[in-house]
Amino acid sequence: MTNRLKEFRARVGLTQAKVAAAVGVSQPNYQRWETEAAPIPDDKLGKLAEALGTDAASLLGRHAPIEVGLYDDSVDDALSYYGEVAVHFSGGGEPLLLSISEAAFDRLHRDLQGNTAFVTVRSLTNETVAIRSKAIADVYFSSEAYDDYGPERERYGRFTSEQIADPRDWRIIAALALNGGDFEDFAAEDVERVRGWVTVSDAQLEALVADARLEPSQLETERAKAQDREDRLFALATETVWQFSTGVQRREVVVEEEALYEAFYPLTDFDGDILDGELLRLACEGRHRIIFINPVAIDYVSIPTQSFEDGQSSVVADGLDEMEAADAQVAASRTFPTRRGRTRR
Repeated sequence: MTNRLKEFRARVGLTQAKVAAAVGVSQPNYQRWETEAAPIPDDKLGKLAEALGTDAASLLGRHAPIEVGLYDDSVDDALSYYGEVAVHFSGGGEPLLLSISEAAFDRLHRDLQGNTAFVTVRSLTNETVAIRSKAIADVYFSSEAYDDYGPERERYGRFTSEQIADPRDWRIIAALALNGGDFEDFAAEDVERVRGWVTVSDAQLEALVADARLEPSQLETERAKAQDREDRLFALATETVWQFSTGVQRREVVVEEEALYEAFYPLTDFDGDILDGELLRLACEGRHRIIFINPVAIDYVSIPTQSFEDGQSSVVADGLDEMEAADAQVAASRTFPTRRGRTRR
């Protein structure tokens, strides 16, 4: 099962060398743990967790499931369910409907009153969405107290009311969607837990009929509903979608997480302030499949949050190490031998 050392190291902004020093090992030794070329010794897990601001179970991807808080004031705002936000576009394209947390509501409500090119919202269904401000016609916020989600509910094509907050679960859903069988990065119990509520088999449906909990005449309808639900979850886990102001949509499955982050971070990390004429470059398959996107021509782009965040962790961690290596090279260039064979600065 893949460890999360790189992810947590990026969160706290530490290089490999600094983490290694905090744990009391060499940088090459720590690097072997992070790349899983060698197992992490049990007696080092506690120190690693302390240095990276987390716990040992989370470093190994074995934390308890993260769940959305419904009507629970004790839950952090990032996991506390607010309700839905519906966004409609002046070009007439398909509107967005997103299930959001209290934290996401606060941020979007504030940003909509600002003056940025793009606003960003992260849903409770694995969507990181950058919305072009000038493309917006109107926005409806509906808290959990309301029974409706906006004025055009039947048009919100990608919406699902199933809030899933655990990025680990979304990684498993993506693995189910993309390969159906390679789960070595995950604990077996987590895979079975997620598979159990994502996929409904024919055998399960037929068992419901046998137990008289489902009428035989309902079997095909329920099978279609189960398939539609599975397809929606698979799409939310794997598809990056952008919509042009004409209403045309593009959908791409980008497995290179670093490329996904590098393509769209200008819209999310800098309040959407982009240079006029700047195109976004999305390398879907290295140099074999590359897409350039004009950000001023789109209504929004929706990215699987777990892929975007994993790409961010990787890019940030690698950047930290590159900066440290560059600093070390500069320091070495300032040190040179004297005539006596010693070094001086």
